[in-house]
Amino acid sequence: MEIPVFSRYRNSEFLQYMKDVLELVNAQDVDALQLTAQRDDLLSMTQQMDTLFQQEQSSGITQELIDLDTRRDRAFMGIKGLLESHEYHYEEVMQNAARSLLYNLNSFGTNIPRMNYQAETAVIDSMLADWSTEPDLTAAITTTGISNWVAELTAANAGFNDRFLARVSESAANTSKSFTTMRDDSNTVYRVLVAHIEAHATLGTNATHQSLVNEISELATQYNQTVNARLRSDTTDTSDTDMSDEVE
Repeated sequence: MEIPVFSRYRNSEFLQYMKDVLELVNAQDVDALQLTAQRDDLLSMTQQMDTLFQQEQSSGITQELIDLDTRRDRAFMGIKGLLESHEYHYEEVMQNAARSLLYNLNSFGTNIPRMNYQAETAVIDSMLADWSTEPDLTAAITTTGISNWVAELTAANAGFNDRFLARVSESAANTSKSFTTMRDDSNTVYRVLVAHIEAHATLGTNATHQSLVNEISELATQYNQTVNARLRSDTTDTSDTDMSDEVE
């Protein structure tokens, strides 16, 4: 039977997988299959996860982070685009200034906006520190005329970090279970449910148990393939994969 590789699933994928398993099980006569208790345990955990996931998605701070991340990404890409265009400037001094800034920028990674939140904050902060302390880079900013863009990126990155820390404080003040804990608990009850189905399929006479084994196995196969395809795509785009709604 195919084993779902939960360690690679995003929170949203993990939650939806559990919902899909429940849908497959509930399509059968659960009482007749002697799976009621195990199904109820998974249902309870899935409902708790769903509630927490919805709360996290609707958090005002979470939306602020999304907006600020978009703001700093736009500023970063705007700066990079301007510098790349200045490489073709008719004045050599402009070309050299743009190239020196681009060289420093690219030394931190080729797809900085696709890094995870914390990594992107740290990288941009380090880059801006170089640009504000190294005389050649500071002069290059003046030469290329991107001071306003740099100020915008600085403000956006600082604003993001401020709200990120606010979300950390908010999460720390929340005494309810974390999504990570719920994933672990759900994984346990899921495996108990599957173990019961497989045992009945092996020892019992109801063909529906084997049908459920096949269906859940096929579901796991499809999810694993989808997740693997996503991971390959992320790797192709950048080595610093951004795992939004990643396992926390």
